[in-house]
Amino acid sequence: MKKSFIFTLLLSCFALPAFAQTPCPNQKDEAKPVDPNEKCKTKLGDTDPVLFVFPDDKKANDDKKPEEKPVANPTVPPKANSARQAPTACTYSAYAWDTKKKRSTDHFDVSKSYAEVTDEERDPNAPQCTICREDQVVIDPHEFGVSADTIRICHLYADQVKNALIAIHKSGEFDIEKLEGYRPGKTRGAVDKNGLRTQWSQHSFGTAIDINAHKNAIYSNCTTPINNSAQDVKSCKKGIGGAYNPEKQPRVSIVKGGVVYREMTKFWKWGGEIEGSTKDIMHFSVTGY
Repeated sequence: MKKSFIFTLLLSCFALPAFAQTPCPNQKDEAKPVDPNEKCKTKLGDTDPVLFVFPDDKKANDDKKPEEKPVANPTVPPKANSARQAPTACTYSAYAWDTKKKRSTDHFDVSKSYAEVTDEERDPNAPQCTICREDQVVIDPHEFGVSADTIRICHLYADQVKNALIAIHKSGEFDIEKLEGYRPGKTRGAVDKNGLRTQWSQHSFGTAIDINAHKNAIYSNCTTPINNSAQDVKSCKKGIGGAYNPEKQPRVSIVKGGVVYREMTKFWKWGGEIEGSTKDIMHFSVTGY
């Protein structure tokens, strides 16, 4: 009886491969991962070990690296017009933001050769856009039926911005009332001993635009994302601009998924969804900041 049982057991071991499914593919040669639910047997001679992953096993997850947060990369600049000639001069008027007095101060003018433009005077994400007035293109909204002030945008993005504004106006979904583009000023970065900001804003290079600032303020200390409601900014501290209330002012408020958002985020990022506690709802730029 004992010998018969042992013989039967050995026979079943040798016979098992005959009833197994097709061999497991070698993952080195596969274009896609092996389906873990597929029944198969390991091919004789395979050197790769079979790994069993248990997602709920704490020990299995201990060796995993912490998931890295994706970095909000700036948009890719369009190709520059190869026929455009670089300016010979660089002129601009600028200021610094006084964090103590909450106003612009230290106004100054610059006039020099274009060859003297420094790296600091170029947008780090779009170096062909400089602080020079000569690198800016005028956009007059009156040309396409919008009663807003003329703005300037870096030559690299001027066509895209103009086309976006035209599309917004033609949609009939949004009323463009105020615009602001090129505006050289040190409004970001570290504060010096006098309380003045030390870093150029993206407006300084013509790579940013504010739309209807009087209805889409910049907010700080926000704890929730902007989801198209005045309730989203209830716990925030309002800065420059008018109170955000898309429910009561739908035709002048910028909302995620709305026509302004759709057109402008084709090439720039929205300040209303940048990382951190500051939400600049009026603002679109290369990086969103």
